[in-house]
Amino acid sequence: MRLGWLVVLGAAFQVVLLVLPTGALHVEMVGLLIATCWATRLFLRRARELTGAQRRWRMLSVVALGLWALALVCNEVGLLAGVSLGARMSLLAVVAQGALACAVVTLLAVPGVALTRSSVTRMLVDGAAVGLSLTSLAWTALFGVDPRVDVDAPGALALITLSGSLLVLLSAALPLLLGRSPNGPTSLGSFAGGIAVMSCGAVAAGFAALAGDPAPERVAGGALLLGTVLIGRAALLPMPMFGRRTSWDYPSTLAQALPYLGLLGLALIAAVHQAVVRRVNLVLVGMLFVLAVAVLTRQFLSLKRNARLAGELTRQRAKLAYQAFHDPLTGLANRALFAERLAVLDAPAVLLIDLDGFKAVNDSRGHAVGDQLLVTVARRLRAAAGNGDTVARMGGDEFAVLVPDGNGEDVARRILERVAGPVSLGESTVELRVSVGVANGPPDAVLRDADLALYRAKQEGKNRYRVADRELAQHALDRFRLEEELRAADDFEVAYRPIVELATERVVGAEATLRWRHPRRGLLERDEFADAAVAAGVLGALDRRLLAFACSDAHRWRDLTVTVPVCAACVADPSLVGVVVKCLAGLRADALELAIPQAALSADVAAVERPLRGLAELGVGLGVADFGAGPVDLRCLRALPLRTLTLHRTLGGDPALVQALLGFAGTLGLRAVIAGGASRAALRDYGAAYASLGAPVPASEFTDLLDTPRVA
Repeated sequence: MRLGWLVVLGAAFQVVLLVLPTGALHVEMVGLLIATCWATRLFLRRARELTGAQRRWRMLSVVALGLWALALVCNEVGLLAGVSLGARMSLLAVVAQGALACAVVTLLAVPGVALTRSSVTRMLVDGAAVGLSLTSLAWTALFGVDPRVDVDAPGALALITLSGSLLVLLSAALPLLLGRSPNGPTSLGSFAGGIAVMSCGAVAAGFAALAGDPAPERVAGGALLLGTVLIGRAALLPMPMFGRRTSWDYPSTLAQALPYLGLLGLALIAAVHQAVVRRVNLVLVGMLFVLAVAVLTRQFLSLKRNARLAGELTRQRAKLAYQAFHDPLTGLANRALFAERLAVLDAPAVLLIDLDGFKAVNDSRGHAVGDQLLVTVARRLRAAAGNGDTVARMGGDEFAVLVPDGNGEDVARRILERVAGPVSLGESTVELRVSVGVANGPPDAVLRDADLALYRAKQEGKNRYRVADRELAQHALDRFRLEEELRAADDFEVAYRPIVELATERVVGAEATLRWRHPRRGLLERDEFADAAVAAGVLGALDRRLLAFACSDAHRWRDLTVTVPVCAACVADPSLVGVVVKCLAGLRADALELAIPQAALSADVAAVERPLRGLAELGVGLGVADFGAGPVDLRCLRALPLRTLTLHRTLGGDPALVQALLGFAGTLGLRAVIAGGASRAALRDYGAAYASLGAPVPASEFTDLLDTPRVA
């Protein structure tokens, strides 16, 4: 429904009313009633389709339109009964004021906009100020500067209607401004526009009545019809979209200046009157005084609101600054604040604290329990740190303490005493343990050194603190350099250590190992660079390379089993079975045995069980390497298809322990191999059947060993 056609309809209706010699008032009332009923029907139908605030808003519109229709019916009944103009306008004014009041409430109940008590007060004060200003202007235009007005004249009632209509016009300014949308017209804009047009019509009717027109309603017919149709059109248009329910405020500078413009206009009128007439007009002076009071009240409300907004802005800034530099869970300083305070110190001490076993708590008991544990740790760290120290959460389960005076060891000891200990988490208790790394030095290196010290503390058994020193820093530097060299290295050699049957001194197997010919450090065994290879992410590729070389060399050795070590990452790789099949290339599957690190079974047995069973189905032997070097779930030794248990070489000097483990392996049906550590005679006395002896040698030398009756 285009606005241009509606304007044409209103203009045509006005022309018809002015042209008709008789019966124009009846035509006007019937036309307005039809338009009002049409608009009411649209709002009712739309209200049934909606819910909540949208429905309430449209039902209020229905009530306003109903009261307007009642006013029109009363006026038409008065016309048919021959009631005088004054009586008809009085009745119209009484009933219409109800419709106007309901329309104002409708405009205030905008869905998606929250009107607070302060904003409603400001709107009412502004409306009174502007309405009073416009009434004063109308007073001056109609009656000049003469304050004597005949209240009993028919025009007096029209003047009252004029003032009420102007106030409604002012109230319509809010949704007119809110209703503007880049996507086209909105329901609020059309509704407010209709009220504004009807208000203009009421003003025109008031002027006509004061001019002595016996039928002033004809002058407003077109405007009243157009306004009613615009209000009905509002039912068909969408509401303006608000991202969220926001507090209302004036959206433009002009809207905020309306009360002050009214005061300025009235002051100019009073000044001109004083200059021309040279006597005081009590009506204008009284209106000017009342308007000044309204504007001053409005100014006071604005100052009060500005003070509140300034306080809110200060609090929001403080809140944002706090959030930017503090951890939301624990309330400790975050990494940014820690770095900022560290940068201004010359030689502080830094402590890095890591919770031992936090991941297991988080995984087994849930993140809520893990968060509760972190909050408890933060509280204990605050108690352990000094007054001038900064306690921060660096992320996850890692905390830090900045000690400006550099005395970090005392703080570390207090942390171990006060932080470590039992923590009650609901119905259960967790034994909390922490590792601490301490470092002193310039800000650009102290964090790195503290991290190295923390790594050393965890390596040495956790639940302790270590202080960074030059040796530790050099060790870390060498480690990082080794990792970089490993990524580019290609000079690797494969060597084999014989596995001997002790009873017959016969070589029954070969234990393959990969050695790296380092350009500066010479020949390095696998154990010397394995940790660095894991950190560099290349150990898996190196083990697959070793597997290919070992399978190729095994073709020349019949009746021997070649044992190849593989890292935990390789064991958990689903593609391991395919890699082994490719490397076998005609070699008997039972001639190959993979030595699985004990750490792979300690971490997650379920992750390695499927590929290991696939290898066992091929006929490839499986063994556990370095058994006894660390904790392991013994149940996995029965659950997995294992064939060999290789005891760690450090166990060879403990006869009782070796004999116990040999008996344990025999009970499980596993072949036990001892990785050296004792003499041949001692191993036989232990009851060992197999042992890996001697130093690793190249494949050509290993072939010569097979022809030697006794391995040296």
